[in-house]
Amino acid sequence: MKHLLFQGAAVLLLGVAGAAGAQTAKPAATPPAVSGEAMAHSCAACHGTQGRLGDESFMPLAGMPVAQFVTTMKDFREGRRPATLMGLVARGFSDADIQAMAEFFAAVQPQERK
Repeated sequence: MKHLLFQGAAVLLLGVAGAAGAQTAKPAATPPAVSGEAMAHSCAACHGTQGRLGDESFMPLAGMPVAQFVTTMKDFREGRRPATLMGLVARGFSDADIQAMAEFFAAVQPQERK
């Protein structure tokens, strides 16, 4: 009986020690953010490669000021700006994603209009 009590206490002690160790473990590192350029590729089908559009069927994004891009995307995402597709697209991006894309497009030289 004494042996059984000792084993039970040892198991309990190991369980408590394991739980305490698990609580002090370092949290998993968050994966690095995707670059604004990489995310901007999702815009190419409608807005042209690097936001340079050959025609005026969609808003060109190249050279757009950061603040304008950020405001526009957040308005689409929050439903403040009516849209058929952009509302759905914008909901897939966080504030950090939108900022990164805005900085990328602002740095791209716009295409000359013909």
